[in-house]
Amino acid sequence: MSTRTREPDLEAEQEVDLGRYARAVVTRWWLPVAGFVAGAIVGYLISLGGSQVWKASATVYLGTPYSYPGNTPLQSQQTNPTSVGSVAKSEEAIDVAAAAAGMKPAQLRGKISTQTVAGSAGTVGATRVQQNPLVKITVQAPTPRKARIAVNSLTRQVVDRLSGYASQKIKLLEQRIASDKQQVDAIRRGSAGNPAFAVLLGTVLQDSFTAQQQLLQAQQIELPSVLTHGAATKTTARSRRNDVVVAAFLGFILGLIAALAWEPIAARRRT
Repeated sequence: MSTRTREPDLEAEQEVDLGRYARAVVTRWWLPVAGFVAGAIVGYLISLGGSQVWKASATVYLGTPYSYPGNTPLQSQQTNPTSVGSVAKSEEAIDVAAAAAGMKPAQLRGKISTQTVAGSAGTVGATRVQQNPLVKITVQAPTPRKARIAVNSLTRQVVDRLSGYASQKIKLLEQRIASDKQQVDAIRRGSAGNPAFAVLLGTVLQDSFTAQQQLLQAQQIELPSVLTHGAATKTTARSRRNDVVVAAFLGFILGLIAALAWEPIAARRRT
């Protein structure tokens, strides 16, 4: 006569284990609660000791270059927004900005960011032109003064680096206007009622007026400039709320583990 081996009821054993765990947590409910509260307090204290950083942002207007002579929009590094990041994050620019702010280059390296503010399209005559976007440069530093000085130094360097074409055009137009003024003075001194000189005078005055318009365009539209200078604001390196929530959760988990392990440890010590 053979005997059949009775297989263990795994589901019943699992229910017993889960019930025992649940009773252990209910009996010592104060351990998870205490862990939660203690964790929240510890997280809050840690957040108070967290480092503070300062952030400063400045906005650069890239300008839109036009051909001279003529008035056709041009494409160059000045019209490429990525040029701002290339200049601002270069080692040369970082060294200059760090020295101006009284920082080490390593403190500034990796703490510079640029963000493009997209522009809209417009029409110049029969030509459709995409307006150059604004670019915001942001710097993080340990003090407000250092953040402000560093970002303003970087924006000036960007503007200086991208202003080559517009600056040379302004010089040429200023020379042209000065030359026209000299011609006007000479014509007026030697005209003596000569009709031919009167016609020449009108031509030179018209050229001077055109040059003055082009000069204003170069200064106000084509030349890159700092639209807004940097002003520092405080920001935390970590989120205080996140610190408290994470620490409280970890405390709660440790309290659960303590509640579950309490009885086995106590029984072991009794034996």
